Amino acid sequence: GVGALATATTVVVVTMAKFTEGAWVTVILIPAMIILMLTVHHHYRRVATEIAAPKPLDLSRLQPPLIVVPVTGWNKVVESGLRFALTLSHDVFVVHVAASEETDEINKNWKRLVEDPAREAALPLPRLIVLPSPYRFIISPIVDYVLELEKENPERQIALLVPELVEPHWYQYFLHSQRTKLLKALLLLKGNRGTIIISVPWYLQE
Repeated sequence: GVGALATATTVVVVTMAKFTEGAWVTVILIPAMIILMLTVHHHYRRVATEIAAPKPLDLSRLQPPLIVVPVTGWNKVVESGLRFALTLSHDVFVVHVAASEETDEINKNWKRLVEDPAREAALPLPRLIVLPSPYRFIISPIVDYVLELEKENPERQIALLVPELVEPHWYQYFLHSQRTKLLKALLLLKGNRGTIIISVPWYLQE
């Protein structure tokens, strides 16, 4: 009895010593990796099942989208985005949040800068939508507007078209506001399958 107890004690001590020396990798890490791989495999199978398209291309009820172009003011970046928006749809809503001094400027010059050139080109007029923002929030009013447009037009696709400035060097990226990134992230989270996001880059020269 004493010998068996001593042997068992020795086994426990040796096992604990091995565990502290690195055997925990085998005991804990390997099963954890197996569980992780099985979880990832299950995720891929679920995604593949959901996006599978056994039927031919569905071309019914095709319509141009409603385009929403968020702007803070008028510049070449906005102009580039608006030009592209007008090639996609006759329904273009240019959304400006009244939370800066640029609101008066864009209201005053909208006809000259946008409506008159659109008339001359025989294009439908983009509609300027000025959203109030009592607390000077920028992102929330735009997200709410897109979601409301989505709700009012369930048969139409909504496209948020975002004009974006692209710096020539990666480290200059942090010198500008990241509102557009936040706006796109929030709409991806809150929108539904009727909303898409289009980025229109304008590349800053050296």
